Amino acid sequence: MAVYAAAAGVLAGVESRQGSIKGLVYSSNFQNVKQLYALVCETQRYSAVLDAVIASAGLLRAEKKLRPHLAKVLVYELLLGKGFRGGGGRWKALLGRHQARLKAELARLKVHRGVSRNEDLLEVGSRPGPASQLPRFVRVNTLKTCSDDVVDYFKRKGFSYQGRASSVDDLRALKGKHFLLDPLVPELLVFPAQTDLHEHPLYRAGHLILQDRASCLPAMLLDPPPGSHVIDACAAPGNKTSHLAALLKNQGKVFAFDLDAKRLASMATLLARAGVSCCELAEEDFLAVSPSDPRYSQVRYILLDPSCSGSEQTAGGAWCTHTLPGAPACAGRVPAASLVPRAHFPLPAAARLLYVLPLPGGE
Repeated sequence: MAVYAAAAGVLAGVESRQGSIKGLVYSSNFQNVKQLYALVCETQRYSAVLDAVIASAGLLRAEKKLRPHLAKVLVYELLLGKGFRGGGGRWKALLGRHQARLKAELARLKVHRGVSRNEDLLEVGSRPGPASQLPRFVRVNTLKTCSDDVVDYFKRKGFSYQGRASSVDDLRALKGKHFLLDPLVPELLVFPAQTDLHEHPLYRAGHLILQDRASCLPAMLLDPPPGSHVIDACAAPGNKTSHLAALLKNQGKVFAFDLDAKRLASMATLLARAGVSCCELAEEDFLAVSPSDPRYSQVRYILLDPSCSGSEQTAGGAWCTHTLPGAPACAGRVPAASLVPRAHFPLPAAARLLYVLPLPGGE
C-alpha cells in the first residue's frame, strides 16, 4: 500500500532533519493526510521497540532489499497497528514469512521487561499523557472569513461557544461540542482534543487552517503591518506563510523560500486554497540571496523558522525578536544579535527579524 512507502519517506526525512513530521506529511502529497500522520506518529513513538524487535528477529538480514524505515512501518502495522486486514499487497506476503518470529521476539521483549501490554514497553516520555490530550487549535483564515462568522457557523451546527479562554485550565477542560477563543492568539479557536476537522467543509474551502498555537506565534510576534514586504526564510509547509499573508491582508509581499521543490508545490496548493495572493515562492537558499537584489530592497521583516525548531509541532520553540541595527527600538523585544549574526541578513531595509530557536531535547 502507498501509505507504507509514504510513511517510510516521512520517517527518513525526519531522521535526516529535512523537516518536522507535520511538515513532511503535508508536503508528501499523500491524499489521506490523517491516515499518514497517525501511522508516522505511532511508528515513531514505538521506534525503539520496533528497532529491538527487528534486530532480534534478523528481519533486515533476511530481507536485504527491505529498507530500514519501511521495515519499521510494516512491523508496526503487523504487531502494534491495525494489521494488514486484507490489504498490504506484497508487503503482507513479505512480513507473513517472518510473522511468527517477529511476534515471538515481541513477546520475549515483554517478558524481559516484565510487562504485559505493548504500551508498557514505551519510555515514560513516549506514553500517552497530558500531551496526547492537547486541544485542537484552528486558525480562522481572515483572508476568506472572520471569527464571528465561523463562531456563528459552529453554533448553528450545535456547538457551544464559551468565549475567550481565561486560563490553560479552560482549554484542558474542553469536552464534547464546546469550543473557545484562544487567550493569546487572535482568530485562533480551540476545540476538544479529539475533534477531527480534516474533512470539514470550512477547512476544505480554506476558511480554517489547522495550526497549533506554537505555529501561530512566530507570525503574530513578527507583526508586519499591511503593505509590508516580508521574507519567510524556511517557508514550507506554508501555514505560517498564510498567516503572514492574513496579517498583511494580502497587501504587500511575502517572499517564501524553501529548498525542496516538492514541498513548494504542496505549499502552493495550500496557499491557493487559503486565498493568498501576495506570496512569491522561491526554490532556493535564503542565505544565498544577494542583498543588492532589487526585489528585496523593501523587505523590512524576516521570519526564520527552521522546520526542526518545533514550532510546527506541539512542543514549540523559543522566539527571539531582534530589532536590527538602525531600526527604531521596539518595546518589549529581547535583542538576539549574538544568536543571528547581522552579516547573514544584510538586506538594506530590514528592520525586524524573528528567529525560532530549536530547544535542546525538544523541551
